[in-house]
Amino acid sequence: MTWTVHPAKENTTKTVISLVFISVLLLYVFIFWGLVWGALGLVFLFVALQSYYFPTRYELTDEQVLVKGIFVSQKRKLAEFKKIYVGKNGVLLSPFKHKTFLNNFRGIFLFLPRERDKIVAFLKERMGEPAIPDSAGPAPDSQ
Repeated sequence: MTWTVHPAKENTTKTVISLVFISVLLLYVFIFWGLVWGALGLVFLFVALQSYYFPTRYELTDEQVLVKGIFVSQKRKLAEFKKIYVGKNGVLLSPFKHKTFLNNFRGIFLFLPRERDKIVAFLKERMGEPAIPDSAGPAPDSQ
């Protein structure tokens, strides 16, 4: 099962507003602190926001999950994960059986497209447990 998520294309209003804000911020940094700090700010923002502005490809098989961005790829075995938390924007696969603050650091968050039911059902089936609804899970709300 494969899908691609590109939040910047799906939310054009948010994208335009954020680009204007970032441009004004970088212009301010460039004017008052110089070219080096402006360029450094541009690089940091580019790397930090790449999952929003560029497409991310997800692939699920019976045994593994693969996340491919423009800079990084992450491949993990589904057997590593013990719990699934369904959130507003996707699912968090957690390696822990119980809720803990480490879920967001040790787990993997999969952004889902609008037609998400098949993917969630596939994950529930592979992990052998019911998904926890968004009110109980620590899944991050991003974008």
